[in-house]
Amino acid sequence: MADAMGSLGHKLALQLACTSARWLTSPACAHPVEVMGLRFASKLGIAAGFDRFGRLARRAGSLGFGFNEIGSLDHGAIAQLSAQAHSPGTARLGINLSLAPDISLGTLRGSLARAWPLADYLMLNLIGPGSAALLGAEQRPRLRQLLAAARSEQRRLNGSGRSVPLAVKLRCLPGQVPLALAELLLELGYDGLLAAHDPGPPATRQRYRAWQDAAQQAQACAQIEQLRRLCGGQIALMSVGGIQSAEHLQTRLAAGAELVQVHSVLLHGWPWNVQRLLAGGRPERQ
Repeated sequence: MADAMGSLGHKLALQLACTSARWLTSPACAHPVEVMGLRFASKLGIAAGFDRFGRLARRAGSLGFGFNEIGSLDHGAIAQLSAQAHSPGTARLGINLSLAPDISLGTLRGSLARAWPLADYLMLNLIGPGSAALLGAEQRPRLRQLLAAARSEQRRLNGSGRSVPLAVKLRCLPGQVPLALAELLLELGYDGLLAAHDPGPPATRQRYRAWQDAAQQAQACAQIEQLRRLCGGQIALMSVGGIQSAEHLQTRLAAGAELVQVHSVLLHGWPWNVQRLLAGGRPERQ
């Protein structure tokens, strides 16, 4: 029952976002920034999972977002995106791609090639259930092989003259700051790293409320600071998980994140509160 209610709430929130984007035309309080060689109208974006198949897509810019990351998607699902990905709007479009241990190098390259012309940036997802097996020590050679192949394919695609950054989403839980994986991304020359501070779905109300604890927010900021010390300015650093207020947003940015994504606040706080968040107010519904 809880999962069904959560799914219904998600559908309603997405529908409301799509409807609002049709009549909102001038988002307030945008703060442009250049990250990974791209200009984002705002440092705040939508995390993968909210607009999985790109119904909102670039029109998220009308709500005040600088970018919208759709997915996570496998090779077959990317083919469904062409119409939505080319819809008008000011938000940058990221495409989040599933990365599983059994994916062939050919399929991985094909997924990148299929998504590359549609996206402003690409994100490889290493926090999905199917990716867990790749994170064990015994799978490290396989993970390196996949990440190296993806990076090589990105270089080939970008050789045509259009440059699409490639980043990786890593889990960043208490006591599990992925420093070794961050070092691997630096070695391979990736453009960005997205630190995910929340365990992932289902996005329960209890976990949403837990993120209102200042200590939990401080811990996420400490993790960002640790990653920033390691990465320096060599790789773009992004943060997702638990952002519910302007204060949360600002502290993640102050800790070293260049872009910040939100998800649960859209389910519990509703899309129009994004402008309040950017302007310094708190979401109305808790």
